[in-house]
Amino acid sequence: MIFHSKQYKLTAMVAALLAAGAAQASSGLSADLAKLEPMTGNTSTVSDWRFTVGQSFNGVAGALDGVARLSFTNAAGNWACSGSLLAGGQYVLTAAHCADNFSKMTVQFGWQGGSAAVTRNVAVGNAYVNKAWHGEEASLDAGSDMAILKLDTAVTGIKGYHLSTTNDVGKDYLMAGYGTTQKATTNNPTNWGDGNYGHYGYNTFDVDSKTFNEAYGKSVANWGYDPAFYAPGTTYMSDFDNGSAGQNTLGRIADITGKHWSSGTGRGANEALIAGGDSGGGDFVWNGTEWLLSGVHSWGWQGKSACGLIGLAGCDVADLNGSSFGDLSGSTATYSHIGWINSVTAVPEPETYAMMLAGLALVGVARRRKQA
Repeated sequence: MIFHSKQYKLTAMVAALLAAGAAQASSGLSADLAKLEPMTGNTSTVSDWRFTVGQSFNGVAGALDGVARLSFTNAAGNWACSGSLLAGGQYVLTAAHCADNFSKMTVQFGWQGGSAAVTRNVAVGNAYVNKAWHGEEASLDAGSDMAILKLDTAVTGIKGYHLSTTNDVGKDYLMAGYGTTQKATTNNPTNWGDGNYGHYGYNTFDVDSKTFNEAYGKSVANWGYDPAFYAPGTTYMSDFDNGSAGQNTLGRIADITGKHWSSGTGRGANEALIAGGDSGGGDFVWNGTEWLLSGVHSWGWQGKSACGLIGLAGCDVADLNGSSFGDLSGSTATYSHIGWINSVTAVPEPETYAMMLAGLALVGVARRRKQA
């Protein structure tokens, strides 16, 4: 499929991810930074996984029309990320590492065949980066890799996404983005060969990163687990399963670290993983009526490295492909940032309205909240 972001956390983890080239933001127009090796994978040829304007998922026409293609420039070069349009049409939710350093930002919707249906711009001053974000090496896995972009003009005619307000560990999700692509069994890096289209796929939130690192750190010398590191928010972790026990990386790690979480062997032919350029894109969970935005793509980690540090072998199908079977990805959970998102957008989710009304009924007082 497509998706990914940048490095990880804690000294040991950062080193491992840097070595694996775990980056979500990808140099879309020029290969400025070779260290940001993109990652991605689907179970069959990448052209099978394109999403198009108006396409239905679970009976919802245009379910992925709100997925955004981000193109931005900074001193290091030209970059590509993804994002998701929020309900109301004025704001896009993306990863902090996609928005904390740019001089020019273009946001496009309905990108197919190499052109967009809708194009907007974002001024430098209209990027709201989570206050707990302190850069990739300091914050990548801490649950703060999230930012909000205010578009120069609101988007109409495209339905934006409501947010999941629950912890969705254990749930299946639909992922989408405009990143690089590759077949999961191909031992070559991902590329922009099918870059004229966005791509989708499915996976499962297996475990949150805090739970993973607490257990994993007990088996890896000098891992340096610190629970305070994860205070900013929650990161969901997923692995790229091929239906076999061997590439069920998170399941294998769980088995030897105390079984603190469970991990199945995947969604079969629908399984996918994010890659370079998918950073900031969305993971969507189905609530029976609509697709709720549950996670924001943040980072990727090769299974060979994750398993190797803990003494396991055979987790990774293709060493050169950073999003092959056995590899891992992480997404920042929206539910842990509902208050901050609402403070910026001033468009509370339905559940928030309910809580506000209940509170007003109790105290009989209404106060206007200052916009961040």
